[in-house]
Amino acid sequence: MSALSFAAPLALLGLLALPAIWWLLKATPPRPVTRLFPPLALIIRPKRDQETPVRTPWWLIALRLLIAGLIVLAVAGPILQPAERIVRGDGPLWLVIDNGASAAPDWPERRATAAAVLAEAGDAGRPVLLVATADGPDGIGSQTTAAEALRRVNALAPRAILPDRAPLLPALTLLAATTPPGEIVVLPEPGDNGTAHDFLSGLASLSGSAPVTLAISSQPAPVAMDAVEQDGAAVTVHLRRPDAGAPAEGGLRLLDRKGRLLDERPFALTAGNARGDVRFELPLEIRNDIARAEVTGGNSALGVHLLDDRWRRRSVAIVTATGSEAVRPLIAPEYFLEKALAPFAEVTTTGQGALSDAFKTAVEGRPAAILVADVGRLGESEAALARAFMEKGGVLIRFAGPRLAASDEIEVPAPLRRGDRALGGSLSWSKPQVLGSFSDNGPYAGLAVPGDVTVNRQVLAEPGVDLADRTWASLSDGTPLVTAARVGAGWLVLFHVTADTRWSNLPISGVFVEMLRRTVALGAAEAGVREVGGNTTLPPLSLLDGYGRASAPAAGVTGIREANMAAIRPSRSTPPGLYGSDDGFRALNPLKPDMTYAPPDLSGLPDGVRRTGLVTETAIDLSPFGFGLAFLLLLADGLAVTALAGGFRRRHPVTAAVTIGLILLVTRPDAHAADDARLLEALSATRLAYVETGVTEVDETSRAGLSTLSRFIASHSSLEPGEPMAVDPEHEELSVFPLIYWPIDAAAPMPSAAAMARVEAFMKDGGSVLFDSRDDADFSAASPNTARLRDMLAMIDVPPLEPVPSDHVLTKSFYLLGAFVGRTEGSPLWIEAPGDDEREDTGEARPVRAADGVSPLLITGNDLAGAWAADDGGAFLHPLVPDAPRQREFAFRAGVNIVIYVLTGSYKADQVHVPALLERLGE
Repeated sequence: MSALSFAAPLALLGLLALPAIWWLLKATPPRPVTRLFPPLALIIRPKRDQETPVRTPWWLIALRLLIAGLIVLAVAGPILQPAERIVRGDGPLWLVIDNGASAAPDWPERRATAAAVLAEAGDAGRPVLLVATADGPDGIGSQTTAAEALRRVNALAPRAILPDRAPLLPALTLLAATTPPGEIVVLPEPGDNGTAHDFLSGLASLSGSAPVTLAISSQPAPVAMDAVEQDGAAVTVHLRRPDAGAPAEGGLRLLDRKGRLLDERPFALTAGNARGDVRFELPLEIRNDIARAEVTGGNSALGVHLLDDRWRRRSVAIVTATGSEAVRPLIAPEYFLEKALAPFAEVTTTGQGALSDAFKTAVEGRPAAILVADVGRLGESEAALARAFMEKGGVLIRFAGPRLAASDEIEVPAPLRRGDRALGGSLSWSKPQVLGSFSDNGPYAGLAVPGDVTVNRQVLAEPGVDLADRTWASLSDGTPLVTAARVGAGWLVLFHVTADTRWSNLPISGVFVEMLRRTVALGAAEAGVREVGGNTTLPPLSLLDGYGRASAPAAGVTGIREANMAAIRPSRSTPPGLYGSDDGFRALNPLKPDMTYAPPDLSGLPDGVRRTGLVTETAIDLSPFGFGLAFLLLLADGLAVTALAGGFRRRHPVTAAVTIGLILLVTRPDAHAADDARLLEALSATRLAYVETGVTEVDETSRAGLSTLSRFIASHSSLEPGEPMAVDPEHEELSVFPLIYWPIDAAAPMPSAAAMARVEAFMKDGGSVLFDSRDDADFSAASPNTARLRDMLAMIDVPPLEPVPSDHVLTKSFYLLGAFVGRTEGSPLWIEAPGDDEREDTGEARPVRAADGVSPLLITGNDLAGAWAADDGGAFLHPLVPDAPRQREFAFRAGVNIVIYVLTGSYKADQVHVPALLERLGE
C-alpha cells in the first residue's frame, strides 16, 4: 500500500489559479497566420460568407492547464511513500528496535523502517528516545533529536543473542514517569525467547493513551541450529525454527577452523515440521576437524554452531595383558571402559600378546589417551614408551587392581602403599566410603558429587606434602580416589579403584563417563588443543556478531568459568563465541536445545496496538518527474503553436529552436560533467579516500574515521587534508588520491576483476592502498574477512610482504611508534618486504612494487577507522578492545605516520646521514 504526501502542501493552493488560467487562455486568440496580400484574387473572387474569429483549440487549452498543474504539484514536493505512514501521534517518540540475532536477515529493511519513522518525527520536530533491546539497559539512550537518533540507528547492528527484554521495563518505567511518551513504535524480531509478550504488554501500559505501533516483518524467522552430535559413524546437525507453517529449504555446510569447506548438504523442512536433522557421514579424521557448522546463506548467528575440542571424538587405546575380555566379556574391565568411552571417543583395545607389544601398538595409533586396566609393574620398555607418549602430550590413565596393589610400581602419580585397603566386610570395622569431593584445581571442578557412588576397596597413596595438589577426587574420609601428575606435555593419571565393579560401583555411574571424558580431553589432539581447568576463567577469544561472522571481542564482554560453560546462557556480557586461548578454548553457541525459540506472542495486547509492516523501499520524491514532464509538455505546446502558425511550411526560427531543444533532450547527456566536477573537488585539496563496500555501518565508520583523522592531522601538523571522499574503484579515477583506505567485509559484494586491475594500476603508478580486514587477526589466519582479502589479492600480482620492522621509516615518519594499533591491537601492519632490484624490462608483467620508496599496499586487521571514528560532537562511535591505556591516542598516531609516510616517501630514512652532514659542516 502506497501513500502520497507533500513536503510543501501549502503550494497546492496554486491549483486554485487554474480556472483563471483557463479563462485567460480561452479569451486570448491564437497567434494570427501571416499571408501575402493577393489584391487580384480579392477582386476576382470576393468572399460572400460571414467569417468568425479563430479561437484557441480546446486540446491546447487542456495541455496548458496540465502544464500549469504539473508545475504547481512539483513545487509542492510530492513524495510517494511505499507504505502507510507509521507515525501518527505527537510529543516524544519512543522507537524500540529488537536488534537480536533473528533480526539480522532483514536488518536493511528494519533500518529503512527506522529511518522512515525518524524522518517523519524529524519533519514534525519531535524528540526521540531510541531503545535497542539486545543492548540491555545500556541500549536506552537519552532523549535526543531525530537526526542524532538516525545516526545511532545507522551505527546499530544486530547482536548474536535473543534479547532479554525483562530488565528494560523498570528503566523505561522511570523514564515514563518523568517524560511520558507521545507515541511508541516497536520493531519486534521474528524470533523470541519468551520475553516479548510481557515486554510489549508493559510498553502498552506505559503509553497510556498514546498510540503504540508494531512494525512486523513478513519474513519468517531464520532456521536455527541448536546442537551438533556424532555417534561414531556420522555427524548429525539438529535444526529448528519458530514457525512451522510454510516449508523451508536451504543448505548446511561444515567448516574447519581455517574456514575450509569440509562438506555441504541440503536440508528441507516440510510444512508443519519445526525440527529436522541432517546427517553427514564422514571419516573420523574429517569429523575431528569440524570447527563450525552453519546454514548456507542464513545471514544470522542462530544458523551457526561452533565446536571446540570437547566435541571431537578422540582416539583412545585400552591396554591389557590379561585377555580377560575373551574369557569374561561382560565383566571384564575393558567392557566397562569401552561402554563409558563410546559416547565421545573411538576406542581400540590392544592386549593379545606381550605388554610391550600392546604398548607399542597403542602408541603407534597416536591416540589422545591410553588406558591401562590392572597392570602391575611396567617393564623398562613399556615405561619408556609410556613416558615418551606422555612427554608428547598424551594422557596415560591407569586403574588399580590386585596386580598393581601387589607390585612396587613407580610409574604412578604418587608413591603407593603396598597392598590394598578393604572397606567394609565381615572382618572389618570400617564401612564402604562414598565419593567426597572434586578438587577445584583439577578438570573435574564443577561436577556434581553423586551420593550413590561407594568404594569398598582401594590402593592408598603415601602421605606427602604434594599429595593434596596431585589429588583430583577424594573419598569422604579424605583418601585419594584419583591422583595425577604432569609428565612433560602430558599427564599420568591413576584411579585408585579397578575399572570394573569389583572394588566400587564407580564404573557403572554416570559421573564415571564425565570423569573419563574430561581426563581424555587432556590429551593432545591433532589441533594441539588442551583441556583447561574447570575453575579457570576463560577470556573471550573470538565472538560471533549478529550475522554469524567471527569478530574481535568488544568492550564489556566478561570471561566465563569453564565449569559454568554448560549452564550459562548467551547474553550481552557473554555473547556467543569462543572463550579461552589458542591452547584451549570452549564454545558458547547462540542457541541450546533447552532454550526457547518461538514466534513472539502478540495475543492479548490492548486493542489500541496497531500492526503494520516494515518499509521495504525508500520514499520516492516525485518533484523531478513533475518538472520533467512539464518541460516535455511545454515543448509539445511549442510544436503545436508552431504548427498552427504554419511554421512547419517555412523555415521558421521557432521551428529551429524547438527542434534543437528536442535533439538536446533526447540525446544522452555527457556524463563527464559530473565526473569533472568530482575530479575538481578531489584536486582542490589533499584528501584521503575510502572504498564504499555497500555495508552501511562499515562505510559510515570509514567516512567518520577518515574525517576525524584528517582533523587530527590538521591540528598536529602543517598538513591540512580536505574531507575524505568515497570512491568506486571500478569506475572512478583513483590517481588523485595518495592513500585509499579499503575496509574488508565478507558480507560485501566481491570486487570485480576490472576493479582490482584498476587498483593494481593505481598502486603501480605510486598510489598506496591500506587494506583493513577489521578482524584482529594475523594476515596468515583465515577469518571470513581475511579469506575475502586473500581472494581479492589473488587477482593482482602482490609482492612479498612482512610486518613493519622496528627500524622502518613508518615507525618514525612523524611519531616514534613500536606498533600500529586500532580499535583492536592483535594484528601487525604488513608492508612490502625489501627484495631484489626491479625486474629487467623483458616484457614480463611487473608486480605491484614500491615505485617511490613507499609500500604500495599496507594490510592490517586492527580496524583503524573504528578507532578514529567520531561523530560531529567528538564522541567516539566504537569501543576499543582491550581498551589499553592511550590505545586510541596511539591509533591516531599510527594514522598520522601512515599518511605522512605515503605523502613524503622515505625522506625520514635519510636522517641517518645527518651526523655525517653536521660533521662536514663543522669542518
